[in-house]
Parts: sequence; C-alpha cells; structure tokens
Amino acid sequence: MSTAYAFDPVRRPLPARPVEAAPVLAPAPPTTATAPRALPLARPKVLAASVVLAGVVCVVVAQLLLSIATAGSAYRLAALQQRSDVLAHQQQVAAEALAEDAAPQRLAARAKALGMVPDDSPAYLDAVTGRVLGSTAR
Repeated sequence: MSTAYAFDPVRRPLPARPVEAAPVLAPAPPTTATAPRALPLARPKVLAASVVLAGVVCVVVAQLLLSIATAGSAYRLAALQQRSDVLAHQQQVAAEALAEDAAPQRLAARAKALGMVPDDSPAYLDAVTGRVLGSTAR
C-alpha cells in the first residue's frame, strides 16, 4: 500500500500506464498570440453567498416586523386595559346609585311626591280558590 492514502485519502494514485512511443508529429506552426486558458467562473460561490445573505436579510426584516407588531399590540393592550378600568369604575358608581334609588325610603318619598298614598287595608287574591282575602272597600 502506498503512503499517498495516508496524506490525502481523497486523492488516489492513478494506475500505471504502459509507456508507448509517442508518434512523431510535424511541429506546429508558430502562432503570434496564444489564447489564455479560460478560468472557471466563481459564480457558484457568489450565488451561494448571495442566497445566504438574502436569507439572513429576510430573517432580520421578519424579526423587526414582528417586534414592531408586538410593541404596537402592547400599547393597544395597555390602552384597552385602562379603558376597561374606567368603565368598571363607572359601572360601580351606577350600581351604587341604583341601589340607593331602590331603597324603600327613597321609593316611598318618590311615590308621595307623585301623589300616591299608602293602602291601609290591603286585599289579597287566593289563586287556588279565587276568593279575595281582606277588605276591598275604602
């Protein structure tokens, strides 16, 4: 086994070819300018780098947009909570006013202001028999 595998395991030595006699050719006519050998273009590396860069830019832009949307939602949530607190306070004040107006003393005073008088002899109707209990005469 050769030591080429130890140094570069990807590169393997080529098998030996039998040496043949080279055919004798006439010398090529001299040319004035030789065209340089075209080098392979580096487009695959540039393309890969541009794709990676575009991906990073897209991720950064998406992160910024999400942060902006989250911040806007947080401000809106704070405003709605403040409005909810104000409405809850108004509801509590209205409930207290209603309870105060529904007190028996208030109802009697309002009825007297409207000209109503209390009934001294109330009469009741028995739903089972249909009879009137109490006095209906004034």
